[in-house]
Amino acid sequence: MDTKFIVAAIILLIVGLGIGYGIASVSVPTKVETVTATVGAQTVTKTITQTVVPGVEKLDERNVYTLSWDQIVNLAKKEGEVVWYGFGSTYERDFFTELCQMFEQETGIKCTYVHGSWFDTVQKIISEKEAGKETGDIDVVLAWSKPFAMAYEAEAVWDVNLAEVVPNAKGIPFVARYFHDMYPTNGRHLPILAWWVGFLYRKDMFKYPDDLPKSFDELLDWVKNHPGKFTYCDPNKGGSGHTFLIGLAEWFYGYDKFAFAKFSEERAKEIFYSKGKYDMNFWEYLNELEKYMYQPGNYPQGNKATIELFEAGEVYLIPMWISITMQEVESGRLDPNWVGMYIPEPTMPGPFDGVFIPFNAPHKAAALVFINWLLSNNIQALIPQRIGAYPAVTEAWNQVPDDVKNQPWWPINDPYNNLTKWRDFGPLWYRHADYMFWMMQTWVDEVARK
Repeated sequence: MDTKFIVAAIILLIVGLGIGYGIASVSVPTKVETVTATVGAQTVTKTITQTVVPGVEKLDERNVYTLSWDQIVNLAKKEGEVVWYGFGSTYERDFFTELCQMFEQETGIKCTYVHGSWFDTVQKIISEKEAGKETGDIDVVLAWSKPFAMAYEAEAVWDVNLAEVVPNAKGIPFVARYFHDMYPTNGRHLPILAWWVGFLYRKDMFKYPDDLPKSFDELLDWVKNHPGKFTYCDPNKGGSGHTFLIGLAEWFYGYDKFAFAKFSEERAKEIFYSKGKYDMNFWEYLNELEKYMYQPGNYPQGNKATIELFEAGEVYLIPMWISITMQEVESGRLDPNWVGMYIPEPTMPGPFDGVFIPFNAPHKAAALVFINWLLSNNIQALIPQRIGAYPAVTEAWNQVPDDVKNQPWWPINDPYNNLTKWRDFGPLWYRHADYMFWMMQTWVDEVARK
């Protein structure tokens, strides 16, 4: 065949392809609309150009893995709305509401935040699943491990691996991407923050580590030497209580007894009624500890009630959420000169709480885009500043201002005073959702009622 003919044919092919792509790019349908969003007292108007994704009307469990992220974003803009259900204190409520306003301003996608009870939200979704309601009115749910497990086991969670689909999920520690409190999420739940419990102590009275129980090994002796000055909340009334107790159990019997182990009630009884430290079982240890605590036999009914005893000077050492400590200082109820925080050895486990998408979410693409936005470094860096929790994305800690990191409610001891070092090298322990929940229920009979 003539060489000139071949060259000419190739040139024509290239030109044809170029014209074809050009025509295709010109002919892709677009939609232009004007969106108005209000953030505080400021009203912002923005023009949004949406590219229509040909042949895809909505996401499902199959096509979500085949579409590009840009296509998902375009579908999200077409859906135009996302509804987020959450829980927490008034601090969390105000912060999450503001996040919705920021998201709407940045993307043009309407965002509504609903603050309430995680239990009621999960029960609503499970009821809709049982009733066969194919389209609900919730797109994103904030949940800790137990409610997520309830929804997941009821098949009320959208069966998509968010860890694979959401680009910013890669910044989350690997274990937290696929487990929550050691419960396997299979990527159907993505953490957005990490609330943590430490030992809150009277910094004006005690020096760390010389005057305090540096480890759980020293706790009982310290409490005996300072009768009435230590307490923890009823584990069924506040997370600081049950987080402290599962951390204590992991120390008492060894972390390996719990680490990602299958749960059975028989095995739980076998562990918690066996001899651990001090030749005692777990319940014997707690009852011995109780004898020297604040008002033995009476347990504060929640996190707030516990820190109020600290604020009143009734107790000097308590397990407490970093977030609640920050909020009490900023509200003026807790003197910052009293506040010292540390993590006792060997460590304190904690939850990476996050979000999932219900099976019948009406705006699944918008939900994915919203979750990805929540996991962006800029938004993650706001979490320590606004609500006193750690970011789920470790790298975002580098964007947190030093004056925030130096506040007294953050742990002062190594490695916990450096989040990157802590997460990279440990010790990073997790709670076990099932053993913790069983422990909380059993505590009532074995400790509270004795």
